[in-house]
Amino acid sequence: MPSSTLQIYRNLDTFTDDQEYWKNYTDFYERFWGGPTSPYGFWYGSEYEAFQEAVCDYMQIERNQIKECLFIKENSEYFICPTISKKNEPPFAFLVDNIIPIHWFFIFKEKQKKIFKTHWGFGAIHYKSKIEDIDKLINHFTNIESSNKEQKDNLDNYLEIIKNDLKELRKWLSSFPKDSLVVLNYGDLLSSLPMSSLDKEDSVKIATDFTNSLAQDNLIKANELIEFLINRWTQIEFANQKNLSPSSN
Repeated sequence: MPSSTLQIYRNLDTFTDDQEYWKNYTDFYERFWGGPTSPYGFWYGSEYEAFQEAVCDYMQIERNQIKECLFIKENSEYFICPTISKKNEPPFAFLVDNIIPIHWFFIFKEKQKKIFKTHWGFGAIHYKSKIEDIDKLINHFTNIESSNKEQKDNLDNYLEIIKNDLKELRKWLSSFPKDSLVVLNYGDLLSSLPMSSLDKEDSVKIATDFTNSLAQDNLIKANELIEFLINRWTQIEFANQKNLSPSSN
């Protein structure tokens, strides 16, 4: 099923209990397995069993002690996204089937967009930012107030939903250090589209234009933008669901 993810990559130096484990794991992965890891990686044949055996041998642990992660290396620093969170700890990632929640587009800037080709052969998009920068965007959006009360009534439902969703998102982000990285991964949602068309996917830019229109009290334009964005992703969700229906198999 096509899905998108929002992931937290925490600076390795901020871990306490598992810091030594993740240092050894990332060292092993880079030295012997061509790291850093990729969310689009896959295993051939018995390759995963060979990986488990090798990591156990290198780290002197049993198979049931293996903990895995995705990791990013930036400026000689490692950022870790464990695949499984410890009990009572917030998750490091959220996965959503068939769609990207609209409020996720409000926490990034268009210049943070990356397009690449996956090992599976389809094109993918991701955005990456720091929690401290996302906080600024959320604060800016949630503090916008319009003086045009009459036109604002048409937007109130959209604004209430987006602001509430962003507040919940900020609560989740506040569980992690401010220098943690946040990655929006489109996954395989757009896998049916050619690579050349992915640069036209501008949902983050539309969210930014919507925010700017609100700040400028251009509520007619703001309403057009948010309705366009919602309709776009409603259609994408419907298309993905249709492709998974029994009648389409």
